[in-house]
Amino acid sequence: MTKRADVTPFEHYIYILECADKSLYTGYTTDVDARVAAHQAGTGAKYTKSHAPVRLLARARFYSKERAMSAEARFKQLDRAHKDALLERAAEMPLEDVLRAELPGFGEDTAGEFVCRSLAENVDLGYREFHSRLVPTVDARTIAGVRTPVLRKIAKELAQREDADTFLRALPHRLFDENQVHAFAIGLERDYDTALELYERFLPFVDNWATCDQLPVKVLAKRPDETLSHVERWLASGHCYTIRFAMGVLMRLYLDELFDERFLAMVADTRMPDTPESPASEDDVYYVDMMRAWYFAEALAKQEAAALPYLERQGDEALLDEWTRRKAIQKAIESRRISDAMKEHLRTLR
Repeated sequence: MTKRADVTPFEHYIYILECADKSLYTGYTTDVDARVAAHQAGTGAKYTKSHAPVRLLARARFYSKERAMSAEARFKQLDRAHKDALLERAAEMPLEDVLRAELPGFGEDTAGEFVCRSLAENVDLGYREFHSRLVPTVDARTIAGVRTPVLRKIAKELAQREDADTFLRALPHRLFDENQVHAFAIGLERDYDTALELYERFLPFVDNWATCDQLPVKVLAKRPDETLSHVERWLASGHCYTIRFAMGVLMRLYLDELFDERFLAMVADTRMPDTPESPASEDDVYYVDMMRAWYFAEALAKQEAAALPYLERQGDEALLDEWTRRKAIQKAIESRRISDAMKEHLRTLR
């Protein structure tokens, strides 16, 4: 069961305390007031417990834990005179702006901080509640609630940054929306080899159907024969969403002029591995089988003669397991691209 996303995922702080002996203590938190209270109560850290009481001198807000932790580490390395100078500046402007301008080696926002800041500026709480119900396998607390057109825009801006690869390598991401940006950013890559490397790096961390199904595949059409070899490998990966992605590639790129009847058999034979030594979850089995059903519904629309036997044959002659066959029929009947006559025929097969 998912949990309510009732707190913002974009509040990451460093805070500076002055202790009773005038020494400084710097820490990281997502809730400064609660953390200061813990220090005051003697439960925050060994150092502040032995140097109580403490008072808050300043805080700096960031949009990603990575950026805040970097600020904390760099600030701690400064000598006391340098720290005092930065804190004095913080009386005139936000400490985070002071650190960007004057903290040695810190500089402008990283690609990861840019993505999280951009997400934070576009949160739609109503959409968050709605979308969390669509992806029940995702912890709702990791869903910021940013709409797809905005995510695509952020991905385009990310792709223009010289440090974009630092975000694309920073896996796993903490937020569902970060994964969405990552997927759309891969879709902007036009070089086949580079894109393939990005897919290979990202796929093991895909953990939901939405990110999987929205991962663009256009660049893979540049080398269809080579892509098929990767599809076969992905189908055998044992990872739910890598398998689902592979079937999605077959559905999106290989149901028209590149179609071959053997692809139908490949999808029909692919199942989520489920053994006593490595049991598959019900969710993983469901999302793989749902993609199999979707594939055959789409195949019926584009390659009717080849696909229809998979939906017609039952019992000892069945080419599909019964659950997937019935689900594929249901999806085909719901499709606008299937003729009324074919829908009537399909209803007799249920």
